[in-house]
This record gives sequence, structure tokens and C-alpha cells, in this order.
Amino acid sequence: MTTNRDPRTMSREELVAYFDRGGDISELLRDATRGPDLGPAPAAEGVPMIVTGVRLSSATVRRLDELAGNDKGGRSGLIRQAIDEFLARHAGEAA
Repeated sequence: MTTNRDPRTMSREELVAYFDRGGDISELLRDATRGPDLGPAPAAEGVPMIVTGVRLSSATVRRLDELAGNDKGGRSGLIRQAIDEFLARHAGEAA
């Protein structure tokens, strides 16, 4: 794989390695088009949501998916709930 290779032409394995090395997604984002409307955020009507990314082990993602099951909030809902609970436990602590 060359240093300047277009990520859009890479296999899944090459993309994983590229991003694990801190690959830059600006090339992908520059030509990105808006995807389909996914509707309002689950259980958060009226609350603006920001999409973010975290690196999780595949085992953690599998376990989250198992726990989420058919829950409407899915994996993201579980993660939001865990973060909300963590922040509630640490309310008032210095930032």
C-alpha cells in the first residue's frame, strides 16, 4: 500500500490498517454527499446530537450488540446511557 493511495480504492483490511495508523479522512469527506435522512435521534427528541467516533475492540462491539438486541436505541443508545450514567456519578467534579 502506498502512502498516497486513495482510501476509496482500498479493501476493508487495508482501510482498517490505514486508519489504525492515523490515516487522514479529509480526502473522503471532501467528496462526501449527504446520506439518507435517518430521522430524529432515538429517545432524544429536540436535543441536538453530535456524531462522534470511538475505537472499541471487536469483542466490546459484539457484546454491545448482544445487549442492545432489538432495542430501538441500539448500540448507540447503550453507549449514550452509559455516558449519561458516568457523567451523573461525576456531577460537580472539576473539569
